[in-house]
Amino acid sequence: MYESASIYRVSGYIFLPATAVRIDLCERWLMIFGDRFEPTAAAVPTEWIEQSCHGDQWTVGALVPNHFASVLRVYPPAPSRDWWSAYRDLHEVLASVGERHTSTPDRAFFGIWEGHGFDTASSHVAWRDPPAGDAERRARDLERTRVRNDGERRNAAIRTALAQIPTFDRPHRTYYLVEGPAMAVTDLRHPGGEDWRNPDLFWPDDRQWFVATDVDFWSLYIGGTSDFIAELAQSVSTRSAQVDFALQLEIEN
Repeated sequence: MYESASIYRVSGYIFLPATAVRIDLCERWLMIFGDRFEPTAAAVPTEWIEQSCHGDQWTVGALVPNHFASVLRVYPPAPSRDWWSAYRDLHEVLASVGERHTSTPDRAFFGIWEGHGFDTASSHVAWRDPPAGDAERRARDLERTRVRNDGERRNAAIRTALAQIPTFDRPHRTYYLVEGPAMAVTDLRHPGGEDWRNPDLFWPDDRQWFVATDVDFWSLYIGGTSDFIAELAQSVSTRSAQVDFALQLEIEN
């Protein structure tokens, strides 16, 4: 379902980069998740999430705080070539409706699971034809080494940048925590590139609603007021259904 990486053809060989766009992370570590985001203050409380999640493991109630009046499961888009864009559009609709149901649309928090492997991406180089001789073979070996070293430096820069981002823990998960306007959810960026990535958790500062997903599924589980949930169900383009906190989460990968 992810968008495929771009392919670059240079001087008879092909680059398959881990990300199509490189940025100077040493200068922009504060913006590693996008220009509209910044690391949140360490004093921002997140304990309320854990304190309100009373469900059994691998249920909606273990993922979404239980004090919300209603929970809506929003299913992901149907498989297509534009799936990733459609998934992003789904988040845009969610944030647009959510803005009308919060007093703090300009301040929201975004949790991004640290296990996505942001600092472990690899780059590869390959040639269509075998080397013409020893000189070309040596040149190719040098190029492979250069690409590998570039990748290691990129990953080290990303690792350094991510170390500056506050984190918080949930059972079996640790999340980076950044903040920005609710509508900035469509501008969340994959560290080290310009590709969009979805947050795993997402809520406004006044905690009027809460959005959660996980690496093991694409559905969004959203807690909020009855009015918010009703409007959201009418606004999303994909299938949705109100669910109970006791519902078992469904693996969708």
